[in-house]
Amino acid sequence: MRKYLLLILCLSAISCAIVSKDLTRIQLAIPNDKDNRTQTINRSSTTLTTPTSNEDSRMPWRQEVIGYTTYDWQYNGPVYSHCRVDPVGNGVHCYWMYSNFNPATDRNQRYNFYDFVTRTWNWSDGIIVFYGRSGFGGMDYDPITGCAIASTHQTIGGVLTPVVARDQAPGAGLFEYCSGPSGYQGPAIAVTNNQAIHIVAMTGDSLLYLRIQPWYNWTPPVGIAGPGSAGYNIAASKTTNKVIIVWQASNDIGQKRAFYRLSTDGGVAWGPQTQIPFPPSQGLVPSFHTSSLFAMFDNQDNFHIVTSVSDTGHTIPAEIWHYCPINPQPWTLIHHYDAETLNAGVGYNAIFATRPSIVQDPTTSRFYVAWEVFDSLNYEPTTFLARADIWLAELINNGQFVSRRQRITNPNTTSKRFPCIGGIQGDTIFIQYMIDSIAGFENMTQGRATRNPIVVYRRHRNEYSIEEELAPEKFNSFILSPASPNPFTSHTTIHYSLPAKSRVSLSIYDISGKLIKTLVNGYKRIGDYTVFWDGKDEHKRPVAEGVYFYTLVTSIQTFTKKIVLMK
Repeated sequence: MRKYLLLILCLSAISCAIVSKDLTRIQLAIPNDKDNRTQTINRSSTTLTTPTSNEDSRMPWRQEVIGYTTYDWQYNGPVYSHCRVDPVGNGVHCYWMYSNFNPATDRNQRYNFYDFVTRTWNWSDGIIVFYGRSGFGGMDYDPITGCAIASTHQTIGGVLTPVVARDQAPGAGLFEYCSGPSGYQGPAIAVTNNQAIHIVAMTGDSLLYLRIQPWYNWTPPVGIAGPGSAGYNIAASKTTNKVIIVWQASNDIGQKRAFYRLSTDGGVAWGPQTQIPFPPSQGLVPSFHTSSLFAMFDNQDNFHIVTSVSDTGHTIPAEIWHYCPINPQPWTLIHHYDAETLNAGVGYNAIFATRPSIVQDPTTSRFYVAWEVFDSLNYEPTTFLARADIWLAELINNGQFVSRRQRITNPNTTSKRFPCIGGIQGDTIFIQYMIDSIAGFENMTQGRATRNPIVVYRRHRNEYSIEEELAPEKFNSFILSPASPNPFTSHTTIHYSLPAKSRVSLSIYDISGKLIKTLVNGYKRIGDYTVFWDGKDEHKRPVAEGVYFYTLVTSIQTFTKKIVLMK
């Protein structure tokens, strides 16, 4: 017995030493935090819960918790860049809105860095970036130094003011600060090849462009878009000095437009305001949503935009699209979602499929898009809001075709929100998102505060489940195949394919247009389907020989083909 007691005491001592060392590391890693108590306060509070990070061990991927937050309202509109694979800094920069209190009096921005050399995250829970209450900013990296550049807004002298932080070395967490002119909020940032830091921010409901070049030197604000502008974002080239700003016209009545402005000289001069054409949606009148726009420059320095649209005035149907104006067909449909029921809503500033982000594989030149999709059949019983999961798609031929698409998180009692695809290192895709324990935003009284993991999802680019993979001939099309055999005597087989979840009706009609039999009627997921018809009507009575038609009706398209019954 004495032997076992000594062993337990030894193990306890080792455990305490490890914990103590880890806590010391966390505290020492925050040289710019005035109140380090925010790191440890309320860690064991009964009002905070931590869901398991490994949502489904059967799925071939790796998910790592890099931090936590009780502040679940990460962005008002589209996701800004907040996860970046950095070939210069040789790692992955991650950034998120942090709080450990309820209400979020300690709201700030937090940062973590994955080092490709040591294969570790620099901090177990990230580090706080800014002094004082901060929020609603973005992140990029310097293409020359590999250092993280982060933005936020703070109340300085009673006025909202943009502030930018610059790390002193890749993943060091030693930030210096540069405050901009007062009166601007929600700064999104991007960094070009000449190390200029480009900022788009809002004053009232107008958009202004600012630039830091050199450090500490803010250029005078330049008007980008007038009143009624929202849902804005910014992207910059890492090989030249091109910059693009995108936004939605929130004051449009009904169908809402979207625009961009392009600079080819690092923000010195800006091209005209250019309307992004509406995608060629079928079955809905597309309207750009405030949570929809994200842009990037490819390895040929052409810009690409991913966006979400919904039927005007509604949250469904919702679609994810890719836009590149140099393509023969500029628009590519990535995903169409139509809810099975409206028993659960999606909450503030969202539609059922939204917040896409895009990167390009530097090796294969393929594009990868991540976005969030709400599941109308999986909702939070305390808030009656739908839970979301993350989807991933691979695009080929300069984004003109979707080769593969898959839901990458497992539907469960959590809601996966605000994905940002950070890039590709070797064969691995990196995506950052938040796992919200209760669907809905706590600061809008849509549920209690929970301790929500911030996770980074890693996936080999060739790992896709069979059931969600798209064959090359089915990139973007609903397909109704010819019946076989045709003509037939006793029975025939009808195949159809769906590239998106859809309401489906498959029916047989006679030559006069009279309904003979309904073979399918309801919602179907992505995939291939086979249906048999035995030449009988709804009452199981054999029909006369002759010409018949079978019609497939989906939420987007309708197909009709002829079939002949012989006896």
